[in-house]
Amino acid sequence: MKNKTPQFRYIEWKTPDEMHFSSLQWHSELGFIQDEHRFFEDMLGEYTMPIIESHLFSRIKELIERLTDSKEKLQDLQQQVNDHSNRLQRLVENVDEPKEGRQYRQEHKKILQAVNEYSKEYKQLKKEIFAAVSQALKQQKQKRLLT
Repeated sequence: MKNKTPQFRYIEWKTPDEMHFSSLQWHSELGFIQDEHRFFEDMLGEYTMPIIESHLFSRIKELIERLTDSKEKLQDLQQQVNDHSNRLQRLVENVDEPKEGRQYRQEHKKILQAVNEYSKEYKQLKKEIFAAVSQALKQQKQKRLLT
């Protein structure tokens, strides 16, 4: 059974300060994920030999491709969050635009859903990367013990 995407009805009541704080949280979370991407690239490069010896190369290759796709999605999402934050500043300066405020809140809701979905997918990818590298290292350790 697939989980439904949560409905965020409270966004209509958020103040510009609260939306700004949400944007700052998104920046922080996405920046951390960007750092983790570099860590995973380094880790996969570091453990190339155990991966090849454990015959998990095709699995790791697929994970590397997913990591690359994740990096591209991250860049797009970071750009959306940056543009969204910049629009908030213009929105605050032009308070007399109720229609634009509703559109901004709808955009805020969409970005919130996108960040949550991306975060969920990324956490799953992390688990799979750690499991695969862990398996490769265990197999290498077992081979060393047998010899």
